[in-house]
Amino acid sequence: MALQQNSLLGLTDDPRLPYEVRVLRRREREIASIIYKSRAATADEVVKALSTRLDNASVRSMLNRLVAKGILKRTMSGTAFVYLPALTSADSRLKALRQFADDFFDGSLGRAAQTIKALNSRR
Repeated sequence: MALQQNSLLGLTDDPRLPYEVRVLRRREREIASIIYKSRAATADEVVKALSTRLDNASVRSMLNRLVAKGILKRTMSGTAFVYLPALTSADSRLKALRQFADDFFDGSLGRAAQTIKALNSRR
């Protein structure tokens, strides 16, 4: 899982990243983006890939916060945790659609879909 030094230019604006990753604060976004780009990494690998120096304990703390937020998941590999992406763009779209239905259609995805279909047929 060797990671190269990461400049992150354009990476955090990558539309392929889930929305929840793109809206994180700068440092958490950088760390999550490293995991999503590499598909899996340990805390040591993240430290090496960061654009600026951050100690391992701080990175582990942020990784654990990202796990708690549901952005990342982790698994044990030997003696180290390996962090993995927990979301896909499809997950983000589904979450947004559910929130839209909750906000405007009392939670009914069917009514939301009917309204979108009706709007689309007016074109």
